[in-house]
Amino acid sequence: MRLNAIQLFINTAIMMSNLFIPIIAHEFNASGTEIGIIGAVYGAALFISTYIFSRAADSVPPKTLLYAGFLSASVTFFIQMFAYDPFSLGVARAMAGFSVGIYPAVLLLYVYNLKRSIGKFSSFMPLGWAVGNLLAGIIAVYRDIFAIASLLFAASFLITLTLPDTEVRTKKKIDYFSRDILKKNWNTYFGFFLRQIGANNVWVIFPLYLASLGADKLWIGIIYMLNPTLQFFIMRRLDKYDTARLIHIGDLLSAAAFAALVPLTIYYQAVIGMILIAFSYSCLYVGSTRLLIETNEEKGIAAGLLNSSIAFATIIGSLIGGVILQYFSSYRVVMATGAFFSLLGYAVVRFNTPGTPQKSS
Repeated sequence: MRLNAIQLFINTAIMMSNLFIPIIAHEFNASGTEIGIIGAVYGAALFISTYIFSRAADSVPPKTLLYAGFLSASVTFFIQMFAYDPFSLGVARAMAGFSVGIYPAVLLLYVYNLKRSIGKFSSFMPLGWAVGNLLAGIIAVYRDIFAIASLLFAASFLITLTLPDTEVRTKKKIDYFSRDILKKNWNTYFGFFLRQIGANNVWVIFPLYLASLGADKLWIGIIYMLNPTLQFFIMRRLDKYDTARLIHIGDLLSAAAFAALVPLTIYYQAVIGMILIAFSYSCLYVGSTRLLIETNEEKGIAAGLLNSSIAFATIIGSLIGGVILQYFSSYRVVMATGAFFSLLGYAVVRFNTPGTPQKSS
């Protein structure tokens, strides 16, 4: 229950802070490219942090990294309220991104070491997104949103103080660049990476798209809430399914979901796409995470590299979405680009998987 509460709190905080960043940047008179850059610097800091600390996950006491991550996030998320132009917003987002990258790999490994269900634990991630989206839409005051996000990270730190210690599973010298793990699992990482490029290309401008279709801040929060709410229920039921098939289904449904967002004429039509995205990401994330943890000895690094691929995709996807918005002035082209990258991800995994699909134990 305590671990689930932490997963809920931290993801509520992250999504509360993320939801209106494109709108805040737009209110600061940022161009489409500048909005993309703000998203990209968050992703870059997240990528660097996850790359560094996923290696520490197998050799440093887990609670040490959890303490560091939650305390630093409490500070950096609070600092976001003082941004006053696109540059200061980008700096604040970079600090927040680095702090968020400290704990994901070690938190997942901590849950695995306690022999808890990865699917059920993961399900509280989208539940936190759902709560965060709804709260942000209801509050709709940027300073209050960032302050509450900071308090949620502080609460997660206090809960961590009560958790039991676990042993460090791997003491051997680790290849810093994880060449063997990357070589063994390259198709899983690269396929996920391509799908996330498409997704972040969409998410960096999606609140603006909804606003252009008539949605106010409350409706933006409600529409965003639908996807992760469904993920909470879906992820909890995926542990028993074949991991490779989950990944294939996730990529194909992602392509269908982003394609469904192309022809929108009013904001509530986005509901169909958000439902498809809920199924697609649930399958893709649980399938990829389980496959990597179950088939690699250095489990913290294997899981951490998936988080790194997500973060790196945030950089590229955000830039692509921002540039398309500025130079094509078309939200629909952005949505179609998301579908295209999802299909590329499917092709990479589907046609580069040796042997038979991985079965769950």
